[in-house]
Amino acid sequence: MKDALSIIGKRRQIQNNKGTDSHTEHSGSKKLKTTSSTKHENIWIDKVNDLTQNFIVDSDGFVNVYTDGACSANGRENAKAGIGVWFGDNHPLNVSEAVVGRATNNNAEINAVTVAARQARKAGIKNLKINTDSQFLINCIKYWMPSWKEKGWVTSNNKPVINKNELIEMEEALKPLNVVWNHVNGHVGVYGNEMADKLARTGSSKYI
Repeated sequence: MKDALSIIGKRRQIQNNKGTDSHTEHSGSKKLKTTSSTKHENIWIDKVNDLTQNFIVDSDGFVNVYTDGACSANGRENAKAGIGVWFGDNHPLNVSEAVVGRATNNNAEINAVTVAARQARKAGIKNLKINTDSQFLINCIKYWMPSWKEKGWVTSNNKPVINKNELIEMEEALKPLNVVWNHVNGHVGVYGNEMADKLARTGSSKYI
C-alpha cells in the first residue's frame, strides 16, 4: 500500500483544525495521499483521461478543495468580483477567474463553489470536502436554503432571495457529489484559504 501512495514535492501543511466541519463525523485533513488507478471505484482518486492528478485527501477519503470569492467596491457600480478554487499548489484544476453575473461578495462565494464542484466532477471525484471562510455560504446550506425552498424562495420577511438563481445553480452542480462542508477562518494563515483568496483577487481583476 505504501508504494501506491506518494507525496509529490514539499507542500506546506494545511491547518484544517482551525475550521469546523458542518458534518462533524468527518475529521479535518491530516496528510497527503495520492494514487492512480484505472478502476472507477478507487476510494482515493479516479484516473481520468489517463492523467494522474494529485489531491489533498483526508483520512475519510474526501478530496479537499478551498474556495473563495473576492469583490472590490462591493455594492457599488464599479464593483469587480472574482473566484478562487484551490486543490493544491499549481494544480491543473485550480481556477482564478472573474465572477459570472453580478459582482458581489456573496455571488463570488457561491460561484466559486459551483466551479469547484464542476472541476471535481471532471476529475471523477466522488467525495468532496469544501473549505470556505464564508459564514454566509455555510448558513445558506445548513439553515436558510431548506426554509427558502419551502416558502417558494422568499425570506422570513417575504422578500425574494437575492441569490436564488446562483444558489440553485450551485446546488445542481453539487448533486452528484458526496459533500462535506468545512468553515475556516479567513486571513489567519490557513494555507489553502490564503491560496484560494489569492486566486480570487487575481480573478477579480479580470472582471469586465
